[in-house]
Amino acid sequence: MSLLKPYYAGFIHLSRAAVKATAAKIRGAGLLRENVDWPRKAETCERCPLRVVQCGVSYCGKPFLQQIARDPVVDGCGCPTRAKAKDPKEHCPLTSDHLPAVRDNNSCNCKWCNGLNPLSIPSRT
Repeated sequence: MSLLKPYYAGFIHLSRAAVKATAAKIRGAGLLRENVDWPRKAETCERCPLRVVQCGVSYCGKPFLQQIARDPVVDGCGCPTRAKAKDPKEHCPLTSDHLPAVRDNNSCNCKWCNGLNPLSIPSRT
């Protein structure tokens, strides 16, 4: 069983990514609810140092399929930032100080939940 453990973890990560991608497609068709505050969240992502642009799409870190094994705080989650911002269940992996965000049932200290002003984050140049 220990030989299959790395493959099992990879399968779990790929399955979660597939569910997120499917939900984003359904949300784009108007069949799932979008976060009403998604433009502010997307703007925060656009100014994040983890942001990567590939083929005209902005991602939270490298696109997921280019780096399946990752630490979201260091590497980002690999999701397209606009899709991530539109999902009401998603959260940023970082605080406004670029430390690991902590979530529990009642609170979250991520950039999005703390109401960070996206213009206060230094832009990457």
